[in-house]
Amino acid sequence: MKIVIGAPVKGFQLKEALKSYLTQKGHEMFDVGCYSTEHFVKYTSTGERVAYALQNREAELAINICGSGTGAAIGIDKFYGVLACACESVKTAVLSRVVNGANCLCLGEDVVSPEFACEIADAFVNAVFLDNPKADPKIRNFWKEAHDEMIVRGVKALNREIETIL
Repeated sequence: MKIVIGAPVKGFQLKEALKSYLTQKGHEMFDVGCYSTEHFVKYTSTGERVAYALQNREAELAINICGSGTGAAIGIDKFYGVLACACESVKTAVLSRVVNGANCLCLGEDVVSPEFACEIADAFVNAVFLDNPKADPKIRNFWKEAHDEMIVRGVKALNREIETIL
């Protein structure tokens, strides 16, 4: 699977660990930055680059990282075609995909270890939207309806340059 990944400086180390791990698992990683820790990078610019890749079908799924995962989720959820969820557990990662059809996993470098982030990413990547045969069909139909309503909201992402402050 092709996965786009992005992070500002606070998130860079986790991004690199996830890229390595997911590549070893056979996934094709598309890194939209940042590429070093030399300058403070705005998480909004890397997030928009992740959204742009999803909107233009350059990747099937995304991982967007920052210090807490919260800014990464808030910053990217404004773009149409992106359903992002900040996850701090395997269960939330699975539920965000199965129930909500999320296509962007947001993680916080200060919140999860690289090892645990890899477990969460595995769960997210391997979960499938609506894959819960025990759920009542009316409930699954609602999940699909809610997904279809949410995925079309938002604005078009630009092919934005990485922005730095320092």
